[in-house]
Amino acid sequence: MKKLIIASTAACGLALTAVPALADHHNEAESYMMTDAQEAMYMNWSAENRMTYQAWPKAAQEYYWTLNDSQKKIWWDSLNNEQRVRIVEMAPAQRTAAWQSINSQLAGTMPATQTSTTSTSGRITYQSNAVVQPTPGDEGPPPANLPICEPMEQDNCINRGAR
Repeated sequence: MKKLIIASTAACGLALTAVPALADHHNEAESYMMTDAQEAMYMNWSAENRMTYQAWPKAAQEYYWTLNDSQKKIWWDSLNNEQRVRIVEMAPAQRTAAWQSINSQLAGTMPATQTSTTSTSGRITYQSNAVVQPTPGDEGPPPANLPICEPMEQDNCINRGAR
């Protein structure tokens, strides 16, 4: 009986050590195989970026390496994972249009290299468009010089303060 227990314990131990190896093998099958140069860049990333990269589908991992340096910076700094995967799932023509749209949207937040003048006078005119709606029992606009409020008066007068 002791031999049976020892043998089953040893078998369980071997089975448990094989599970992580299978899980790693499954993970490798779904990861993009990087070149040596790509792997060197990958190792220089922060731990957070490496974890984010590993969570992407294989197609997103592969697509990332086709981006130019400007697109890679936008990819990390401006897009979330949902947006990244959405771009990857697009047809090539749609991707090009998406990147043009992203660049034009970010152009307003990035520092401009050219200066331009849009106003000839240089003076800005601000106008108010507030609308006042009368309420029931309203006495209308206050007079130019407001009187001190009487004991039961609340509108169009200056509060006397606490007594």
